[in-house]
Amino acid sequence: MKAEHEHILVNKKSPTWVWALQIGIAAVAIGLSISSIIYPVYAVMAAFTAAAIILLLFGIEHVVTGVFVKGSRFVHIGLGGLIIILSSIILAYPVASATLVVWLAAIALLFSGVASIISGLRVRRVENRRVPGRASRALSVAAGGLAVALSVSIMASPTFGVQLAGFVIGIALLVYGIRLFITGVSGLRHATATPATASSSDTMAA
Repeated sequence: MKAEHEHILVNKKSPTWVWALQIGIAAVAIGLSISSIIYPVYAVMAAFTAAAIILLLFGIEHVVTGVFVKGSRFVHIGLGGLIIILSSIILAYPVASATLVVWLAAIALLFSGVASIISGLRVRRVENRRVPGRASRALSVAAGGLAVALSVSIMASPTFGVQLAGFVIGIALLVYGIRLFITGVSGLRHATATPATASSSDTMAA
């Protein structure tokens, strides 16, 4: 019984530095989120720059694999070359690349909104009953109209789309940072519990 209780305590407790590290990462994430919300364009530029660097390394790895490894050599070299070119363009023009991606996303959002409106306006009959219900169809039309309006706004002003993307990144980082901070603080409190409490629990278990 005592051995089982000690096993549970070991599983629940982690080293103090783990929880402290989580709190530190949470603080950095919250700081970055605030910066992203205040300067959304720079947040998108940083995200695209980081993605371009990862793509560049991935392309270099493919080229090296094609040069030194036999089999599908030209495929590796060609694919790696294309990835390197793409990543170089993104690194050279991060804002323009972000604008293009946001504009393409706006087009996809437009089609999605139109499909949602059509789905909401279309009435199906199953055994003389209308499916879906009126409230569901109204919600579908409203969501589709909002998507269409948002997509048109982004296509009319791509800068607005880039700023919106940066704002969303900031909100996501903020939520992640707060959640990680709460987890770290809770774990740190548990890890720094008084030895007397633990010993008394062991005595009761025994």
